[in-house]
Amino acid sequence: MKKRIIYSVLLILTVLVSSCESWLDVEPRTKVKSDDLFETEAGFKDALIGAYTLMKAEALYGRELTYGFIDVVTGPYAAYNNQVYNEVAQWKYLTSTTVRAQIDAMWSKMYNMLANVNNLLDNIDKRQSVFTGDNYNIIKGEALGLRAYIHFDLLRLFASAADLNKEAIPYVKTLQIEVPHVYTGKEVLALLNEDIKNALTCLEKDPIREGKLKDLSGDGFMNARQMRINYFAVKALQARVAMWGDDLETAKAAAGEILEIADDIFPWVTTSAISATEDKDRDFTFSTEHIFALNVKDLKDLANKWLLTDGSSQQLYCQNYTMQQWYEIGRGNAVGGNDYRVNYIMKQQETGSRDYVIRKYYQPDNYKADYAKRLPMIRRSEMAYIMAECLIGEDDAKALEYLNEVRRHRGIVSDLTDASKLRDELTKEYAKEFLAEGQLFYYCKRNELTKFPYGYQTATEDNVYVLPKPDDEIEFGDYYTCLLYTSPSPR
Repeated sequence: MKKRIIYSVLLILTVLVSSCESWLDVEPRTKVKSDDLFETEAGFKDALIGAYTLMKAEALYGRELTYGFIDVVTGPYAAYNNQVYNEVAQWKYLTSTTVRAQIDAMWSKMYNMLANVNNLLDNIDKRQSVFTGDNYNIIKGEALGLRAYIHFDLLRLFASAADLNKEAIPYVKTLQIEVPHVYTGKEVLALLNEDIKNALTCLEKDPIREGKLKDLSGDGFMNARQMRINYFAVKALQARVAMWGDDLETAKAAAGEILEIADDIFPWVTTSAISATEDKDRDFTFSTEHIFALNVKDLKDLANKWLLTDGSSQQLYCQNYTMQQWYEIGRGNAVGGNDYRVNYIMKQQETGSRDYVIRKYYQPDNYKADYAKRLPMIRRSEMAYIMAECLIGEDDAKALEYLNEVRRHRGIVSDLTDASKLRDELTKEYAKEFLAEGQLFYYCKRNELTKFPYGYQTATEDNVYVLPKPDDEIEFGDYYTCLLYTSPSPR
């Protein structure tokens, strides 16, 4: 019997204001009807920004799909004071009702977000005349990109990577009352590629392609292109999807297109930016390298609660043998001793402690605005890793060069030279680079690794890699709730 999904619409809107921050920081207020919303270009902008607001929920990318659930699964943490995360770390997906509730929330909120995106897409072609300039294409392209992004993560979480012919997930392309059809993994990849292709067509004139990350003119809608789905973010998603389908040529082409322009648009973090004297001036997330990131206004509170607070209230520690294995330090090995990721992102809880705190999302007082509130979704380094992975066995020397380029820009002065260790080193790089970002889980699953880089239990699709779908068969109704969100007053 096919599982049914909760598929209601929660339209989150914003008031148009001139600053980029106000576009991205929103608070709830009142209600508005969908038909009224889509009568103007401003309404479409509001609905699009509202979708990003849903994306930043703690049950999704605001925690669980970055530094929370999906990263705890891979094993680097000691969740001393959190029963749920302790059970997640032990992979108690089926036996723990609390863990199942966490997973069910991810599923329902991701499909809820898709309902909002599809409601926008269902209306945009009928109202094309309300748009000015190229805003119709930009908004439609972003919405298509978001639809693909969320569906792909649903596939990576809830479906098999080893057998793409197995039943996978619903791929929902319209706001509908009928129970969505469940597609196979292979069919989902085809639908993803269709949305990606159409999104890229719509985003051909994205200002980011000319290196314009900000546009301070007008209402501010085109500000901070890195903080929303943009042309290169869709290209990066294309590379991810191609790797999942073992289409290495498409992956190389997509990642390569980004790397060709990366020095101009997504430059490597500089030594001075990460090693600044004061914390408030340090770029802890390597923000210049973000191809797509979320602006999370309460990131300071979230980081303090889950990663940084001293004492018994702290939830997630990183353990020192993780440091030794991943960062090439300790036990007589000093290769990684200058690695930015260990020297600035990690901090020993106290002298002699086996525990380290993760400072990637540390938001010190008076934090530099260009670095603040950023939660990376896709980064330049991942494109280099994809290129390296595609070239293993084809051009090992070039693969090593892609890995070494990242390492040099992380402060490591000793290049890798042994091609026989390419896969091991690539896996180690994913573990170091994407700590608290969630991407290690997907990498290990796609490559059918039986163990995470640090860990002892055997990981399989049956016990860890395929999350269980919700048990309840819930019929979604023919109604939707529309909540109006408005931004704070401009500062």
